Formats: sequence, structure tokens, C-alpha cells
Amino acid sequence: LRHLRDVRRLHQEEVDAISDENERFRRMCELNVVEQVHNICSTSIVQEAWNSGQKLSVHAWIYDVADGLVHDLGIVAKASADISTLYRTPGFAS
Repeated sequence: LRHLRDVRRLHQEEVDAISDENERFRRMCELNVVEQVHNICSTSIVQEAWNSGQKLSVHAWIYDVADGLVHDLGIVAKASADISTLYRTPGFAS
């Protein structure tokens, strides 16, 4: 639960601006996926793969139980340089 609290703290202004509880929950799930992409890309295994020239892409996808579909959040990291841009890329895709 600590990680979710961190996600909430990092994005508190955006999350607090959502009045609908279901939409707030949905957005928290999406923000958690974005944070997990950053965490995965920061691991030594992924960094070493990129540094050795291996083709590796990490995508921010989320499964929505409400519609049964996987949604692409529009974030793809393909190299170490992409990590810093993750937070500047819109994390929400309808």
C-alpha cells in the first residue's frame, strides 16, 4: 500500500480534482501503471539490456475490468533516455 500512497502523493492535485469516485479510482490505477513503467525501466536488468543494444520496449497498458479491454496509456520506453520523459507524456488515453 505504501507505493499507492506514493502515487497518490505525487499526483495528489490531479487526483483530488476528480470528483467522481470511480473515475478517481480509474485514474489512480492508470497513474500506478505509469509509475510501474518507470520502476521497471530503472531496474539494472532493463538498463543493462538497453546499454548492450538489445531491443526492449516497455509499454504502459492497463486492463479495464469495466469493459474487458486492454488500454494503451500512450507511454513506451525504448531506451534509458525515455525514462525522464515518462512524466511529461500524457498518461491518460481514452
